[in-house]
Amino acid sequence: MVRFLQKRRHIKAVIFIRDLDNQPERKEGIEQARLKHINGIPKLEIVIGAADPKREAWVLNGFIASNQEEEQILEEIKNKLSFHPCIESHRLRATSEKEPERMRNVKVVVEQLTGNDMEREKQCWEDTNLKHLRERGVDTGLTDYIQEVEERLATIILSE
Repeated sequence: MVRFLQKRRHIKAVIFIRDLDNQPERKEGIEQARLKHINGIPKLEIVIGAADPKREAWVLNGFIASNQEEEQILEEIKNKLSFHPCIESHRLRATSEKEPERMRNVKVVVEQLTGNDMEREKQCWEDTNLKHLRERGVDTGLTDYIQEVEERLATIILSE
């Protein structure tokens, strides 16, 4: 599809973000596909973001309680899990939304912390310091994604 679109406009990069859903081989497949096209003409950068296990883990990596209510909800979740869900969001691998696994479902934890508010989720990646995201995102693929953006996409944007 990108090659087709490149006939009409000059596309320099594609960002491909995928949930791994507890299947690390998905990232390997995407990287292999990128290698096949890396020297194509015209040149196309392919930025890969592989969220492990899901993109909601990245939201948690950037979550910082903004008020007393959020602090209280976060504290309750930490007590139930016996670990900090924002620091160790990669451990939230349950897929069921039913008890008893419900509390270990990353989507459920994000819903509880953000009140299912997409604007609040956006704050987690737009307002949180990059250093903070890099530190917390090592085990979720977020750190790798940030590095991909810096290495592959930033040079294109800065050359414009």
